[in-house]
Amino acid sequence: MIQNKKILITGATSGIGLALCDFLIGKDCSVIAIGREKSKIANLIAKGGNKLKFVLLDLNEFHNYSKIFDEALAGEKFDGFVHCAGIEETLPLTMYNPDNVKRIFDINVFSGIELLRNFSKKKYSNDGASVVYLSSVMGELGQPGKIGYCATKAAVLGVVKASALELAKRNFRINAISPGVVNTPMTEKLFSQIDAENIQRIKDMHPLGIGNVEDIVPTIAFLLSDFSKWITGQNIKIDGGYSIQ
Repeated sequence: MIQNKKILITGATSGIGLALCDFLIGKDCSVIAIGREKSKIANLIAKGGNKLKFVLLDLNEFHNYSKIFDEALAGEKFDGFVHCAGIEETLPLTMYNPDNVKRIFDINVFSGIELLRNFSKKKYSNDGASVVYLSSVMGELGQPGKIGYCATKAAVLGVVKASALELAKRNFRINAISPGVVNTPMTEKLFSQIDAENIQRIKDMHPLGIGNVEDIVPTIAFLLSDFSKWITGQNIKIDGGYSIQ
């Protein structure tokens, strides 16, 4: 029920996005992968053959999104879109300014809206398409030093609900996945910036332990598939029990 779909994936060169690309090409899907470093996905490009097309693009360059829709798509139509690209940061309130806030919103929120605006055009997508945004448990829960990150992930949930209603006329489904802490390069970077005690504290907040990308990808695939054709506007938490404490 997911085979032979054409899917757009951002944040495709690392973490969940990279694992999702690998999973989908294994299911005979055609993937257009967006990222900033081709070297990180070179092995998968070789493995995927004509199933995987990589577009080198900085999502801050909103004016260059035509590289995806007019060039790489080449007259075909998408069946799905997954916005995995995102920035995570820990920054105290005293160090925030409007430029800092805009920088994280540009990638975590504004790029997702602009991509959806293009994706939702009839010339670029099929009716019944599925869209999945990567939010976070931090979209509903607070944490010191994460005002910017929490704000963006909460905003994503608003985008999901409003767009799910607006695009229901084309039978689009728009949903969010909210992971807890998952073993990715982003998490490794976070852990490199804090001491061992804080790392252990974060791990202890997850009753089932910190997750892996393999714990997230199948649910995204389910939402992209026809099995989820009556699910829209939802936020599915995959967090090892973090949010129920």
